Parts: sequence; C-alpha cells; structure tokens
Amino acid sequence: MRRLLIALCVALAAAPAYTAPPDAPSRTFVGSDLFALQVAEDPQIRPDGAVVAYTRVSYDIMTDNERRAIWLVDVATGAQTPLITGAGSHYSPRWSPDGKRLAYISKGADGPPELFVRWMDTGQSARLAELIE
Repeated sequence: MRRLLIALCVALAAAPAYTAPPDAPSRTFVGSDLFALQVAEDPQIRPDGAVVAYTRVSYDIMTDNERRAIWLVDVATGAQTPLITGAGSHYSPRWSPDGKRLAYISKGADGPPELFVRWMDTGQSARLAELIE
C-alpha cells in the first residue's frame, strides 16, 4: 500500500511536466505568418521629447513587398498614430530643431524617391526635392 501511495504521488507530481502550459500557442508559426509581422525602425525623438516619429514596416502578401509608413508615438500616453501612410513607401523621418516640422522621404511604385516636409500644426506637406538613387 505504501509503495502504491508513493507511486501515485510521484505520478501526480510529474503530470504537470507533461502537459502544455495553459497559455501555449494554439498553432505553429507558418510561412504566411511572416506577412502579419510589423517592425518599427528609425525612431526619431522630437526635440521636446514628447513625441517619437518612427517608420513602421509591414509586408504585403499580394505583392510580396514591404510597405513603410511613418507613425507617431505620444510618449506620455503611448498612443500610436499613423502620420504618413498610403500608396508607396514613406521613411526616414527627421524633426526640425524646433519640432514644428518633420522631413521625410516618399517613394512611389514607379519613380524616384522625393524629399518632403510636413508642418505639424497644419498637417500640410510640401515636396522639396527629387532624390537620386
């Protein structure tokens, strides 16, 4: 009886080691999951430190290309807001010394990259130059 009780205790103690944790993934990672990934790169802190502009990279499964957009993060709240999105690729944000303007590069599907500046208080953007690749 004593051996049976010891064997039962050992079996019960070992049981959790053989079961999956309750928060385990429900499936395995597959190749198509790569297109759901997003990456943040090139963070740029506004001179007053209140906002960070960064390039968010996502992937388009239909064209097998990456898409780049410029997003803002409010440092106080952590809220993220898309700033420059849409067709093409938008990247390399840089703040002006006073933090009132943001320069960035946009490149369409066909054509060279272009340098833009955006006035943050009005939301207006202006094309400054066409860049050579």
